[in-house]
Amino acid sequence: MGHRYGYACEENKISNMGSNGRVKLVSTEDFKVACTINNLKQEEVLQYFVDRVSFYAFNGGEMEAVTLWATSIIIDCKKEVNAEIQAVTDRKVKRVSLKYILMLSELNDNPYLSTIDKMKESFTLMREWEIDMSPLVDYPRDFSLDENHSLALTFDFNLLCRMNGIEAVQVLQYFVNNISMASERAINLIEFVETNSCMSLFGMMRLSLGDKKNRIPIHQEIHKWYGEKLLLLDDRLKREENLDKRIDVYRAFYKEWYNSLRKNIN
Repeated sequence: MGHRYGYACEENKISNMGSNGRVKLVSTEDFKVACTINNLKQEEVLQYFVDRVSFYAFNGGEMEAVTLWATSIIIDCKKEVNAEIQAVTDRKVKRVSLKYILMLSELNDNPYLSTIDKMKESFTLMREWEIDMSPLVDYPRDFSLDENHSLALTFDFNLLCRMNGIEAVQVLQYFVNNISMASERAINLIEFVETNSCMSLFGMMRLSLGDKKNRIPIHQEIHKWYGEKLLLLDDRLKREENLDKRIDVYRAFYKEWYNSLRKNIN
């Protein structure tokens, strides 16, 4: 594996404790910059991620790429934090879970159904699993971001967090920490070297949410000006061999772009 992403400041890599005693998510500067430049709200980016995590995909089921990337973020986070999985001891939970895991595996192995039909059926099975599990588990229904915003946590998201020994805040913080347009561009400037699951999902998110008619880019003259400057910066930085220096320059450039937009947003 090549150069690691996630150039958040050290203090931003640790979630703060909120006034209610709960661990709070910390938004990094790179994440704020990426969201603002792409005309996305931070809470909708996080909700987009949560909504696309899929147990069926985790269990080997065929799903669309955006779902596979979202689900792989859970796995990558588990490796990052070196989480320890706690075995399920409740017999009812084990029995119900085994029932649906087998049904989903059989669905995936069914040679007579198309991928689309399997995906539709998997949603139905997951909904039934959620109904059967709801009296047995204490999965949180939401995650508070601040006084005005919260995320709705899906059954799939909660299930995979529990199965992989990680908390929702750890996964969300891992996602935020690994969103960096500066790192992505610097690493892959000369030739494509690598991406990570978080930036892959974010890229698909930009295309998906940006296609909506109400997603007309704000202040197009600013985007056009900085877009042209970015191409010139690319040409200049191709001569810079030091990766960290390339990242620093891109980060400063995107920060300037971000500040220009902030000044012009009412």
